Amino acid sequence: MSDRGGVSVATVKYYLREGLLPPGTPVTARQSEYGEEHLRRLRLVRALITVGGMTIQQARDVLAVADDPAFGRHERVGIAQYMLGPQISPPDATDPERALWDEVFAEMRGLLSEMGWRVNEEAPALAALTRAVVTLRSLGYRGSVEHIRRYAEVMHPIAAEEHTVMDEHPVLEEAIEAAVAYTMLYEPILLALRRLAHEDVSAHRYGIPPPHPPLSSS
Repeated sequence: MSDRGGVSVATVKYYLREGLLPPGTPVTARQSEYGEEHLRRLRLVRALITVGGMTIQQARDVLAVADDPAFGRHERVGIAQYMLGPQISPPDATDPERALWDEVFAEMRGLLSEMGWRVNEEAPALAALTRAVVTLRSLGYRGSVEHIRRYAEVMHPIAAEEHTVMDEHPVLEEAIEAAVAYTMLYEPILLALRRLAHEDVSAHRYGIPPPHPPLSSS
């Protein structure tokens, strides 16, 4: 399992001690046998901790929900994204910024509801969105509901396409692993493409010549 999972034996033993991997079938007093289900779980644990940056406790929480048949696939896959953060709390009730936070939170929640998005009010991403818009408005920058709506309309088809790929993984561990990968590894891609698009739009608007001839399509 160490060789196929790409981790040291010591790491495998550590995950076993922490309850992140189920015990194997004892063969001798000092040896156990492990199957494909253990390897899948090892890959998922690596994704949660190495790619997702989760703590051992956070990974344990994700696995607890994943192993609980009382939850459906939506909750069992979605818990990983909730744990990926960022974890943002609203300002204290006595904070002067709290009134603006409550106003923006209600606007963002109303926008998503109007668009037909079914999201939980406790979603970390909703708090992160509220924090970003609050900061924009506090600094006097644009952060209108309609402006945010246009971003949301662009993002939804991308999320739908990613879920189509995740649906190709009927095994739960693989689906959660894919969710972590798409969340953590594709978000830098989206950010990079947005910044490159900014550079291109600016160059076209202000007449900057291309740095090199465009590549031939032939």
